[in-house]
Amino acid sequence: MGISLNGLNSGLADTYSTLLGGSSSSSGMDASSLLADYASIKNGSYGKMMKAYYAKASASEEDDSDSTSSKKTSSNKEKDALTASSASSAYKAAEKLGTTEFSEENIDEAYNAVSDFVKQYNSLIKNGSSSKNTAVQKQAEYLYDTMYSNYKLFAKVGITLNTDRTLSLDESTFKKGSTATMKTLFNGANSFADKVSYKASQMYRYANEGKSVTAKNYTSSGTYSTTNTTDSTIDSAT
Repeated sequence: MGISLNGLNSGLADTYSTLLGGSSSSSGMDASSLLADYASIKNGSYGKMMKAYYAKASASEEDDSDSTSSKKTSSNKEKDALTASSASSAYKAAEKLGTTEFSEENIDEAYNAVSDFVKQYNSLIKNGSSSKNTAVQKQAEYLYDTMYSNYKLFAKVGITLNTDRTLSLDESTFKKGSTATMKTLFNGANSFADKVSYKASQMYRYANEGKSVTAKNYTSSGTYSTTNTTDSTIDSAT
């Protein structure tokens, strides 16, 4: 017994029409479309098309990711001559402060050293905080956080933190302050002056297109070790 192909196609058309809720007038077209889709899936062309689509989408996402990474890297390496100059001055002032004698007999000289340090620190924090170099901004943020966490101790020697993140120094309060507190803040490893010296050296390097500087690095014991590089150094910067 034979089966009419025309009858089979007609039956498929009616079935697809019923499943898709189509009208009888469009059932033939729906059936043809679905049969064509089925054929493309069966012969693999549909799968190839989908693979190509997702490959293109994946490549587009990678391009966006690479673009974002490139922008971040570029931002980290952006030259900032103004901050580099401030970092050089702050570094020198901090290094000098680290060897300053804090005693009643030497209070005038100590005040002058701290006054210069505050001036150079303020220049560094302002330029660093507004820098377009994100690595420089990060170091400036660290300095501010360190200062903020110890503002009560600084207040005992006449140093106050302003709303714009800069420092103010009151001469009268400073000269009446405890020299022991001054030594804690400005003398020796891990003092505030020592941290400013270290961060200033980093900011100089980041702001000056990655050129090496005389920098201090943490050792495993938590202290600093000094490493002199053969490239340009912050000590010789003007």
